[in-house]
Amino acid sequence: MKKSVWLILGILGVIVAGGVYAFLVFFEQEKPAIQVQPEARHIGKSLAVSVQDQKSGVAELRVDVVQQGKTLNLFYEKFPKETRLVEKTIALRPLPKGLSEGEAQIKISAKDHSWNWGNPVTVEKAVVIDTTPPQLNVLGSLHYGNQGGTGFISYRVSEKVPLTGVQVGSTLFPGHDLGQGRYVAYFAIPRDASLKTPFSALGEDPAENRTETAFRMVIKRKAFKKDRIQVSDSFLQNLLPYFTSQDPNLKGTPLEIFLAVNRKQREADHKELKKICRQTVPKPLWAGAFLRLPNSKLMASFAQDRTYYYNGKEVDRQIHWGVDLASLAQSPVPAANSGIVVFAGLLGIYGNTVVIDHGCGLFSMYSHLSRIEVEVKKEVKRGDSLGRTGSTGMAGGDHLHYAMMVQGEFVNPIEWWDAHWIRDNVDLKMKWFDSPAKPRPAKKSVKEAPPKAKTKKATRKARKP
Repeated sequence: MKKSVWLILGILGVIVAGGVYAFLVFFEQEKPAIQVQPEARHIGKSLAVSVQDQKSGVAELRVDVVQQGKTLNLFYEKFPKETRLVEKTIALRPLPKGLSEGEAQIKISAKDHSWNWGNPVTVEKAVVIDTTPPQLNVLGSLHYGNQGGTGFISYRVSEKVPLTGVQVGSTLFPGHDLGQGRYVAYFAIPRDASLKTPFSALGEDPAENRTETAFRMVIKRKAFKKDRIQVSDSFLQNLLPYFTSQDPNLKGTPLEIFLAVNRKQREADHKELKKICRQTVPKPLWAGAFLRLPNSKLMASFAQDRTYYYNGKEVDRQIHWGVDLASLAQSPVPAANSGIVVFAGLLGIYGNTVVIDHGCGLFSMYSHLSRIEVEVKKEVKRGDSLGRTGSTGMAGGDHLHYAMMVQGEFVNPIEWWDAHWIRDNVDLKMKWFDSPAKPRPAKKSVKEAPPKAKTKKATRKARKP
């Protein structure tokens, strides 16, 4: 008797457990999860919706838009069981019939396959529908530049755009808003640029509608110098203690340590400079030609191709991205132009270094200093003392390594010493904003033709009292 009772109780337990399991599985209460892209309030060419339900699966999805009191269905579809994920992209360009640009409410509804007639979920999102790309006009039809030099354009955009600038290959040089739809952008011209190198200005609005306008650059070829540098044992012995004190992990022979510094440290320094140059004041801070170190001699030129030799064997090759200027030892170093100090300290192979932001992504750099006399965030004027020349970092003697950068990319600094180059390539393009094309004078009609001039005799007669 007891055995039969236990058997019955066991069967009932299994039935109850099965019922509970069936209820939890088939009558589950978890609602589907909805995600909408873009997350921003402005939407442009498309709307992406994903619905996920890992239990009973997605049963249906509906997307409506409510605008000016009217509801327009953009999408509706039912799905079979075991549909765990639904991803749909709804095109908004061209605009569906009945929909217009402007304020709207997106309503996304979904339901799963639960046996309780499905778990419904609704997500509503206030949006601004904008499918029209901005209008962008580059001022000037023809632009000139040098290989390795600086390019500059001024342009107008029909609306305020969060993303804009000049695209050169894979690099975007940000543009800067001067107000009233006016934008400017500096950009680095590659050392190997040619007439085939593409240059374009772009503007992208908050809804990710993008306009890209190509402009023509006439590129002048430059012959960059080549140099052979002999790495001597005495040079290594004098140089390496500085770097091993900075980085105790440097191990190996003197030559191995030198190569690690010349390659890896140089690369790390250039990455750090790009990081330093990410933030810039969005307006020009400079004026006039940039100053050169007074009474100095040019010892090494920009973009010089350097080949390093040790015991007669080639061991390395690097590009010298700046100019070396030598004067008297520990000469005062003036700020080349007005700006804000954004870096003042040790920088790897460059030693004691000062970097100045001149606004709109333009920077100047002063390296190998024996002493720094300015602090970060300090405003400096053209000619203010920044420090003294020296031989810190990877320097064979007292000199100044001077460089110019656009958004962290090195450009030929010699251009910026030339007032004529600045006037033609920057100042003139800034003035185009204030110099709209003058309308041609209207042709005079026959009726408005002036009377024939009087002869001298008639004129004299008319002047008599």
